[in-house]
Amino acid sequence: MRTALRAFTGCLPYTGTRLTRGTALCHSSLFAQTQSFRQQGQANPNDDSAERLELEKDKAALKKYGAIGVFAIMCGVTLWYGSKSAKKRYFGDEGSARVSVESRGKPALGGPFVLVNTDGEPVSQAEFLGSWAFFYFGFVHCPEICPVELNRMTHVVNAIQKKRPHEKISPLFVSCDPRRDSLEAIEEYLSVFHPDFVGLVGTPKQVEDACKSYRIYYSIPSDDVVDTNDYLIDHSIAIFLFDPQGRFVDFFGNRYDEQEIAQKVEYYMQKYQEDPTWTNW
Repeated sequence: MRTALRAFTGCLPYTGTRLTRGTALCHSSLFAQTQSFRQQGQANPNDDSAERLELEKDKAALKKYGAIGVFAIMCGVTLWYGSKSAKKRYFGDEGSARVSVESRGKPALGGPFVLVNTDGEPVSQAEFLGSWAFFYFGFVHCPEICPVELNRMTHVVNAIQKKRPHEKISPLFVSCDPRRDSLEAIEEYLSVFHPDFVGLVGTPKQVEDACKSYRIYYSIPSDDVVDTNDYLIDHSIAIFLFDPQGRFVDFFGNRYDEQEIAQKVEYYMQKYQEDPTWTNW
């Protein structure tokens, strides 16, 4: 259209009061160009139609992705609320990892056992009532983990005895390898640690029952491997603490250092001294 106007204005020289003869020619040319533009407009949709089509496409896409966005937000809110509710339910308002006694009860850990000490005397759990008992389950041929844990127990017991000399403490080592760990081997093994250590072992059935009572996992290789007398035992790594009434108090994995364990144990002893009915669970 602009082309036609330029052609029109270019063909209209000003003559004062009337148009020249060339004006008629320009009219003819302008009419021809106008007809051509009309034909092109009929062959191709105008810009408004294209814009309306694009607008409809944009609206449809907006509705589609808007619905997806709303759904994603709702899922996120649902997950956040569910996580918050679960955390409050299982860990309390303060986010503590302690499970309440009312909702979950006391851990079923510990119980009666009958084993043999390094003097060959039968020993039961009743022998240690009246003292704070530390339990560790391992085996004499353990190359690294058991010595580290027993050394840690030694330092903890020394620290507590220094600060609370009136407390009775029994550090216990229970062998998970009755096939190789003889009474003599256990006694010699423990001699490099705390002098109060009590070594315990028994028949394979007695050891298995004790491990089940204290929720200790251990795995002995097949008989073919055991016959070679050269094998390792996979077992739980933790120090268990029981109060003078034989009730489970706490356990300490290898993420706790000696000072942290000693501080916790001192705290438990103080709470028990103030109220013998106190329980950590």
